Amino acid sequence: MALLRNLRNFDQAGVSDAVAAEVAARLADPARVQRSRQLPMRFLSAHRAVPSLRWAWALERAIDHSLPNVPALGGRTLILVDTSGSMDSRFSRDGSLMRWDAAAVFGIALGLRCEHGEVVSFSDSTRPFDVAKGESLLRAVQRWKEGGYFIGSGTRTKAAVRRHFDGHDRVVILTDEQAAYGDVGRALPASVPLYTWNLAGYRFGHAASGGGNRHTFGGLGDQAFRMIPLLEAGRDATWPF
Repeated sequence: MALLRNLRNFDQAGVSDAVAAEVAARLADPARVQRSRQLPMRFLSAHRAVPSLRWAWALERAIDHSLPNVPALGGRTLILVDTSGSMDSRFSRDGSLMRWDAAAVFGIALGLRCEHGEVVSFSDSTRPFDVAKGESLLRAVQRWKEGGYFIGSGTRTKAAVRRHFDGHDRVVILTDEQAAYGDVGRALPASVPLYTWNLAGYRFGHAASGGGNRHTFGGLGDQAFRMIPLLEAGRDATWPF
């Protein structure tokens, strides 16, 4: 974390190429990345914030090495990424990531880690995104951006769930919850877990939370998606419960 936060400072301080190479080697080390427990969003934010290209390769490697910190989910997972107009608001303090950037990074990363993950961008309309196993996460995020998956406009979450749910084992929604048109939880069978991550703390939720298979979490942190296997282990009465 300290290295990631100081890359810009290293450039401004004029550190030598030899020192930069040592820092880059640490950032790209798979064991160090996994021990750091940093999720891909941290590395993407750093990648966008630094002015120098000498960190680019190391950060791209680090992003891919951080994927094992995202839990691998069995079965079929529907991942809905809100790219409505309200998601085009600042997420990181330095402004290098917007809400829909963070949602796309987490959504694609989770899709890459799922046994069978279906990732969909939604607003008033929807656009399924082809998750290519083995593709660099940074390149997948760039493909999302260049392919027009940041849609804009309104937020029809319930309609997106109804359109794309097809017997999935769980549904994950990354959003600011500024939705209309009814209770999103009612668009799914009660037996299907619905996990919502609210990136903005919007006052009104789009579904019930805290009971049965409906769970809403505020913000996106480095421990975020670890809640899914923990909750499902509790439901199924498996270890560690």
